Amino acid sequence: MSKIVSLTFLLATLLTVISTPVAAAGLEKKWQNNNCCPVAICEFEKGDPFDHRRHAKRNINPFDGFIQFTDTFNNQLFVSGFLDAENFQSDTTADNQGIDVHVTDCNLQNIENGLDLDSIDDIFDKPFVGVFPNEKVSQLIGKCCVVADDNQNDQIIAVAKVKEAIRCGRNKKIVISDL
Repeated sequence: MSKIVSLTFLLATLLTVISTPVAAAGLEKKWQNNNCCPVAICEFEKGDPFDHRRHAKRNINPFDGFIQFTDTFNNQLFVSGFLDAENFQSDTTADNQGIDVHVTDCNLQNIENGLDLDSIDDIFDKPFVGVFPNEKVSQLIGKCCVVADDNQNDQIIAVAKVKEAIRCGRNKKIVISDL
């Protein structure tokens, strides 16, 4: 997936989240002095190598896509994205297919720790969204988005690192070159 398409979707989603009156009111309250909304992204690119696959003959991502994380009002994390994956069912959750989708430490010793995205509906082959209470973008930066086959003893299928896309605070900036 091209970086331009990913960035366009990232910015469109961000504008959608903050453009509604209800969302804007909450963001205004939370970021009065900062006027910023932190965003991070994992980008999967078909053929990208990774070295976290256990007991496997090949260590390359088999699909394209991204998962985007945005801090919102009311101490919630807005998760959206698109995973263009072959041989997975659309119109169902990853959990129903025996697949784990988690954001966890990159050592991947236990992928069950961290943010669990298994229950998001339509996570493969359709744009998806989810909202998670009491989670923050800052807790995810530097971790890994992991897709694993739960039926094969958590066989790692794909890995992408969580990168900061919009930084807030004193040194706020949009970090485009790193994506």
